[in-house]
Amino acid sequence: MAATVEDITPDDRTYAVWWIAALHDDAEAMRRLARSPNLRIRRSVARARHLPPDVVDLLAHDEDRVVRLFLTESCEDATAEVLLDVWSWWYGSLSFPGRPRNHPHFPRHDLLRFAGHHEPRLRLLALDDPASDAGLVERFGRDADTDVRAAAAGDPRLSPQSAARLAADPEFAVRRRAWLNPALPPHALVARLLDEESAEDAARNPAVPAAVMHRMTALAAPHTGAGHG
Repeated sequence: MAATVEDITPDDRTYAVWWIAALHDDAEAMRRLARSPNLRIRRSVARARHLPPDVVDLLAHDEDRVVRLFLTESCEDATAEVLLDVWSWWYGSLSFPGRPRNHPHFPRHDLLRFAGHHEPRLRLLALDDPASDAGLVERFGRDADTDVRAAAAGDPRLSPQSAARLAADPEFAVRRRAWLNPALPPHALVARLLDEESAEDAARNPAVPAAVMHRMTALAAPHTGAGHG
């Protein structure tokens, strides 16, 4: 089961306790504290911006996955291994937007190896590999997992036929990505513009025909005051 923010209970500290934070630049202190049986101490060590390689390795294999999470959010020395581990179950937080995906050590190549992975969160990474192609997008557009299909639904390499199909997917997250995809054919896009559920998102699609956009603007003007001095 994927972790959620609620897994970190209100009693848990999501930041480093002050006296450990004051020692973050002390490599020997971090080595000692990273072996502490106290969970909050290990979590506080993981919040350091930089850590020695041996400490990073120790925390990357900590039995507490929140320790591993904090390491990927805060430590610039976190390795690709732990970043992929956390990515497979963590959907991100407002405090550290984009992590672990936007961490400088997150893998950017050799991601096609995950195309057949049993874990959906890892599987969808294959689309980011520079060697991925439209064939993989089409394949993922029929994946059983919602996240994987949603990733394919938002990929501009998707065929118009598949974009139209995914625009009516049973899952809202998938449908919405397809509504925004410029691969959506004009007839399907216009239909979405006329549907109350999809109109707002479809109007943001960069492939909206110019004539339709002008008509939408004209219709909206009386309601926005655009036509008044």
